[in-house]
Amino acid sequence: MILKSKGSEVYRIRMKIVATLVPLLVLTSSIILYADSLGLKNNYVSDLVLIVASGVACFYAIMIVLRQRFDGVNGISYAVFASGLLLWFAAELSWGYHEIVLGEDIPSMGIADILWLAGYGPFIYYVLRLYIFYCRQMEKRTMAIIGMLIGMLGIFMLNSLLNGFSMEGIDDATTVAITYILLDLFLLTFILAILWTLWNGELASVTFFFLTSSLLIGMVADMIYGYAIVHEGETWPADVFFSAQYICIIGALFWHNRFFVFSKDRMIKEWQKENR
Repeated sequence: MILKSKGSEVYRIRMKIVATLVPLLVLTSSIILYADSLGLKNNYVSDLVLIVASGVACFYAIMIVLRQRFDGVNGISYAVFASGLLLWFAAELSWGYHEIVLGEDIPSMGIADILWLAGYGPFIYYVLRLYIFYCRQMEKRTMAIIGMLIGMLGIFMLNSLLNGFSMEGIDDATTVAITYILLDLFLLTFILAILWTLWNGELASVTFFFLTSSLLIGMVADMIYGYAIVHEGETWPADVFFSAQYICIIGALFWHNRFFVFSKDRMIKEWQKENR
């Protein structure tokens, strides 16, 4: 059940994660924001930060897949999730290559955008699979309320993004920006439903807290990115939030790897420790 004692292992691990992730968030944000004052280009530095952050997230996802393989409820789901992270990692590499190596601006619907959009497919599969498993007994009224709230949020976000635009002014870049936001909202609807269902299960809730946080941060990043694309501004400020999104995903994967992947060696060590 719920382990709220300050002396519990869950509490200690949670504090360690917070003590690690918060400085990482501050560090990555500071590096991106103050790169210009160090004589570096903000977009180059942010590209490198995102490549590293997405690479670390991929590492944890692949490690989970190798440890639990396709066993259990989450086996296939996390394998699919890992494939989505690999696509996003490839997108970050493509974006960084074009900006840093080739010195080019990324055109709308370039390779990076195609990879990012393709990555949503595995993430949607992962979320829907867990939704079906965990939310079978969820009241339709609750889901309807969550859907209405997300719908209102979507209207507000799209209205803010397209304020002053006519239908003729919506080009490919604007379409891509809108697509990112709509996909984020779709995922957030089911993530919130899962989190609502698992609210009384501390171990599972921690995982979905990080995933929900990553999605919320990603929505802010996509909004900033979309506004910059639509209004021809700098896109690198969005990278502050994209890096935070990857760090939250790392936190979720670390938690799952620590508590939800069975380790025979760890169980033996814990048994020996308790039975000295």
